[in-house]
Amino acid sequence: MIKILFITKPFNIEPLGLMYLSAAVNDFAEVKLITTSDNIIDNVSKFSPDIIGYSIITGDQQLYNEWNLKLKNNFKFHSIAGGPHPTFFPEMLQQTSFDAICLGEGEQAFREYVSDPNNPNIANICTKQNKNFVRPLIADLDTINYPDRKFIYHQESLSNNPIKHFITSRGCPYNCTYCFNKSFSDLYSGLGKRVRWRTVDNVIAEIEDVINLYPTKMVYFQDDTFVLRMDWLKQFNLKYKQKIGLPFHCHVRVDFVTDELINVLKDAGCYSVHIAAESGNETVRTKILNRKMTNEQIINAVHKLEESNIRVMLQNMLGLPFTTIDDDLQTLQLNIEAQPTYAWASIFQPYPKTELGEKCIESGLCTEDFSEIGSNFFKTSVLNLPHKNQIINLQRLFAMVVKQPDTYHSGKLQKMLNEPGDSFSDIYASVRKNSDEELYGFILI
Repeated sequence: MIKILFITKPFNIEPLGLMYLSAAVNDFAEVKLITTSDNIIDNVSKFSPDIIGYSIITGDQQLYNEWNLKLKNNFKFHSIAGGPHPTFFPEMLQQTSFDAICLGEGEQAFREYVSDPNNPNIANICTKQNKNFVRPLIADLDTINYPDRKFIYHQESLSNNPIKHFITSRGCPYNCTYCFNKSFSDLYSGLGKRVRWRTVDNVIAEIEDVINLYPTKMVYFQDDTFVLRMDWLKQFNLKYKQKIGLPFHCHVRVDFVTDELINVLKDAGCYSVHIAAESGNETVRTKILNRKMTNEQIINAVHKLEESNIRVMLQNMLGLPFTTIDDDLQTLQLNIEAQPTYAWASIFQPYPKTELGEKCIESGLCTEDFSEIGSNFFKTSVLNLPHKNQIINLQRLFAMVVKQPDTYHSGKLQKMLNEPGDSFSDIYASVRKNSDEELYGFILI
């Protein structure tokens, strides 16, 4: 039997992508997952994999390449990298130790690659000698095997986690300038619908399988936007509350928040949601981020959801290009007025191949060397900004100040923003701990 080993960084949220890949091949291959915190050399030596796979986001490419090179010097295997970074930077392959990369959706392509790693003509798979094109997007998501839960749930800490993760759709119809969705759509131009849904029955059946086998108190839907189709939601509402009946968390876009939507979500059992504001300056949000929504819409949506006892995490980005610290303070003011359950703030990263990332390069705000971008968007900014230290301090203080607005109104915050870097590491650690809890489904029930 073919042996496949996936190596990933330690994770809090279930790696659904790798779980789907395992499900695509586990009928004829033995699949194992380890993390970079494990003894990698020892695991590879004992397991002796035929194929080692990595899922890579921009910021982690050097880490995985170094590990792959070290393993190549000691063991014989085929290596393949997939995920956002190889998809948008296929040219990376020539400068790395990987044997192949997978572009875009991977289930079908990975299955073919595992069957014959030496086949040079597999759509979506590129090698150093052959660059192949992507196949059409999977039109019928019900044909995809459920994610392989046994793949990770052999660890009790994961199987006993009360939050279980699912996805009901693929794709996003919006072109936010900081996001990869536009580039992904361009990659698949003419090769299928940009957004596709599983049937409600298919989703419910998967959830039933999981809760019958593993302890589950909360369902977390990972869809980019869970509320795009009201007809789907109404069918989901009826069957979910009848057959599942667990509280769930989902991602909501503010301009979809109506009384009807809130009633459907609440009736189905929605306990908490993410909403992305990103900026408190309407001009920045509209012209720089291509998010056409007003502050009034955001504030009203938060208030209406919380009045219905649906908890809200409001997501924000600080340090956006072509903005000032005053713009970031407007984002803080918006959150103070909205008073979400949790005000979550990250620091903008100029991911190449996104519209805004490319504008940052063109404007000299950063270099084309994306190795400078880390995988953590909470620590710092790689942009050449005069107020970078203030951005870092504001990010660390953001959630606390939203809940204690006197810090802002009294003028204390302005003095704190000018403190030396990392002055608020203790507060940051506490805020990040709370953020992880909130991000992890608001499971405070």
